[in-house]
Amino acid sequence: MIKNNNINLSLEIQGTECNGWPNLVIEFNKKVIHNNLIEDYKTINLELSDIKENNNELVLGMNNKKFGKDRIWDTISKDNKIIKDKTLKIIDCKLDDVSIIDILNKNLFRINLVDQQPSYYPTKVYSNGCMNYNGYFFISFDLPLYNSITNQKFKKEKNKSLSYFSNYTAIFHYNDEIEYIKKIEKKLEDIHERFSNKHS
Repeated sequence: MIKNNNINLSLEIQGTECNGWPNLVIEFNKKVIHNNLIEDYKTINLELSDIKENNNELVLGMNNKKFGKDRIWDTISKDNKIIKDKTLKIIDCKLDDVSIIDILNKNLFRINLVDQQPSYYPTKVYSNGCMNYNGYFFISFDLPLYNSITNQKFKKEKNKSLSYFSNYTAIFHYNDEIEYIKKIEKKLEDIHERFSNKHS
C-alpha cells in the first residue's frame, strides 16, 4: 500500500425515482466506501485511500431495483413506452480532476440479474453512464495514476503489420524503449563501478 497518497474521487450523478430512489454503492479495492440513496442530482466527493501500486479497482453500482420481487417492478410502462423508471446516470466521474467516464463506458456495464429477470438477459451491456439495472461500472488503475488513465484512454492494440515510422498504434507502447533504457542504465552502472574501483 502507498501511504498518504490519496486520490480524490468526484462524481456527478442523477437519480430517477420509481417506487423509491435508486441506491448507489461505491467500492474501492473491495471495501464499500459509499452506500446511499441518490435523490435527483448529486455531487459526491470522496478520498480514495490505501492506494496500491497496481490493480486498484473502483466500482460504481446500483443495487435496489426490483424486477418482480413482492410483485413490484421499479419500471412503469404505458403503450410499450417506459414512463417512469428507477435509474442512476453518471454524468461525470473524475479521479484527481481527470474525467474517466469514457473508460467506465468502455469497460461496459455489468448486470446483476435479480428477481424475475430471465437468465438469457445479457450480463454486459454498453451504456452511456446510465444504470437501468442492478449492476456496476468499474475501472482498474495503477500508479502513476495519470499514466494509467492516459494509457486506458488512448492506447490501442499494436498493429504489427504497419511500418515502424507510420504505425500510429505504437503510441503508448514503450516496452521496447524501456528495455533499451534499462540496458543503457546497466552499462552505465558497470562503467561507473569499474572506474570507481580504479580510483579507490
